[in-house]
Formats: sequence, structure tokens, C-alpha cells
Amino acid sequence: MQATVRQALVNGFKHQLEEGSAITLQRYSLGEIQPEYRIVKRGLRLSFLSNTIIEKCPDYTGSLYRFDFRPFRTITDLKTEEDDQFDVIGQVVACEDLDNYDKNGSAGKKKPITLIDPEGNELSCTLWGSYTQQFSDFLDKCSDHGKIIAVLQLAMMKVWDGKMCIQNGFKATRLYLFNGKDTISTDGFRDVEAFRQSLLVVQGNENSENTASRISTASRNNTKEDFVSKVPMNCIAELLDVGYGVPSIIVGTICAIQEEEGWWYLGCRTCRKRVVKSSEIVDLENETPPKPSGGPNEWWCSKCKTTITGIKTQFRLQVRVQDDTGTVSVSLFNEEVQVMVDNMTAYQLSDGLFPPEIMDIVDKKFVFKVSIDEYGIKKN
Repeated sequence: MQATVRQALVNGFKHQLEEGSAITLQRYSLGEIQPEYRIVKRGLRLSFLSNTIIEKCPDYTGSLYRFDFRPFRTITDLKTEEDDQFDVIGQVVACEDLDNYDKNGSAGKKKPITLIDPEGNELSCTLWGSYTQQFSDFLDKCSDHGKIIAVLQLAMMKVWDGKMCIQNGFKATRLYLFNGKDTISTDGFRDVEAFRQSLLVVQGNENSENTASRISTASRNNTKEDFVSKVPMNCIAELLDVGYGVPSIIVGTICAIQEEEGWWYLGCRTCRKRVVKSSEIVDLENETPPKPSGGPNEWWCSKCKTTITGIKTQFRLQVRVQDDTGTVSVSLFNEEVQVMVDNMTAYQLSDGLFPPEIMDIVDKKFVFKVSIDEYGIKKN
């Protein structure tokens, strides 16, 4: 049941309410709750009063989570969104890179993932805010990305691109992640273990490389095989003899960060080109002083040649790499930079300074997989 504590009463009760603890309540009121404010299915909510009595219940033996998993088809077959929140369980079969976005002047993070049930039905899910970090942290610790099971408790619906999807709902949602290769023995997650067993019946213990390959971490790190056997190793001086777009391996020390190039910018979601405010565009051939045009959330992309409203934070770090034969300028893009600054906040982005995590890479030796383009030849 959903319960509410009015703002004026929060300080009086917050020290008695702890997530995961069992309590008994006396002297409270019940009332209807409007659908747009409803988190659980029940139409009634419990409201705390100034004289509500809270006592701990140490002998409680019920389930802590009480999952009520909703079948995928009851979500994906819908044409309009429903207000209620619900529980969902699925195997993660794909996820996209972490998306740093800017909307209405507010920066944030999102990570789209794809879930599948034992019947093979897929459901798109978007994780927002701190839930993206929780998912990325789990990927870093999980040894097998091919059997990940995700549980979203109190998820909500959202139509995206004409398709019914799900996402976390504000801060009420709870995200639980499991390595499906291991038995889940915790009593509160018996339903999750049952789901894991149902996947094993369908999939068996087959190789999960195909699934793992569709799941990206914060960085698409190359495998040891790429560095050892698939790509030739060159010294920096030999890169001029390598064709455009042909990958090479170099080993060198980062001797400098080209700070004048910056390390992030606001880019177009379609082409990733840097964008500018529509109101800041100046026609140099027009002698009449320009009037501001475009709304506060409209941006101009010179590559797409259009005004856009959807932008995305793009990372690009320019470093100088040195070995015994010379130096070269290397561009590190989104995935590589995000590995270093995975916990970066919108405030730190806006202060204009280079984070210490980036500055610390100077004077350290790395192995790089690089390819030369025409821009790189001109720059070097």
C-alpha cells in the first residue's frame, strides 16, 4: 500500500522510517489517491497523522519485496500509457552506451537497455539518472554479460518512437541486478531464481557470447586478442606510412593534454557535430544588426543544416603521445573519456575545469589502437 507523510510531519517521522524494516502503525487515515499520483495498483493510500504511532515489528516473517511481475505482452501490446507502476523482470540482451544529455539547460544521464522474457518477447527499457550508474557499476563487476537478469520494482510505462517501453519512475523504482550464471539463494528473491530457472529450460547453458556482444559497458574496450594478434604494432614514426582508416597499435607515454581543445562539447544527436545556440548565429553578409532568433532550447547543426532541440554531451580529449621515434596527437572520444570520468556531474561539466582523473594520465604509458584520418594528417 502507498503511504504519504505530509511535508509538515516529515521531520517528526523520518527517523522512525527505515527502508527494509518492518513496522506496525496505529492512528492513521485512509483515502483515495488519484491515478496520476498512484505508485501501486490499489486505489487507497495511507496517510500519517500528527499522532500516528509507529512501532518496530521484529517478528515479521513475510517477504521484503513482494514482487508482482507483469508479463511483457501486457505492456508492449498497449497503445496508451497506464498510470500505475509495476514490477518487471527480464534478461538483459542489449544496451546502448551511456547517453549524457542536456534538456532545458539541465544535464543528465540515460542508458537504454533491452530485456527479454523466456518466451522471447523483447521490452525496451530506459534507465535515468543514478540508475544508469548502478547499471554501469554492475557491468564492471560482472564477469559474464551474457546472463544478466534485471528486476525493476515500481517501473512505469512510456511511449517512445510509437512503441510502449518502460523506465524507472522517479526515485520510487528499485533496480536489482543478478548474474544469471549463479544460483540466487536469498529468500526474498525466490521469484528471481524461478525466472532464472525458466531461462535455463529455454536456453540451457549455451554460450552467451552473442548476448554479451550486444551489451556495451561505459567503454567498448578492445580485447587482448585485438591488441596481440589482429592489429599490427607500429612506432609513431611509421604511422605516416599507414593507409587512412587502417588500425595500428602504438605504445607511448601521454606527454601532454591539449587543454585549448577542451574535453567536451554539446553535439547533435544525429551526427555528433558541435552545435551552437540558434540565437547566436550571425550572418556576416548582412549589414543589418541581427535580431536574436530561435528559442532558448533551439540549436543549429551546421552539418545537418537544421535547427534541432535534442542535444547530447559529447566527449573529445586531445592528447600528445610520445615514443622513442616521435610524437603524435591522439583523439580520445566518448567511450574512452567516460571510463575516466564515469562519476562526472553536471556541475563539474559546467565549471570548465579539467577533472583530476583526466590530468592524472599525463606521464603514464598506454597501449593505443589508432587509425589515421585526413584531419589527423593535417593536425600532425
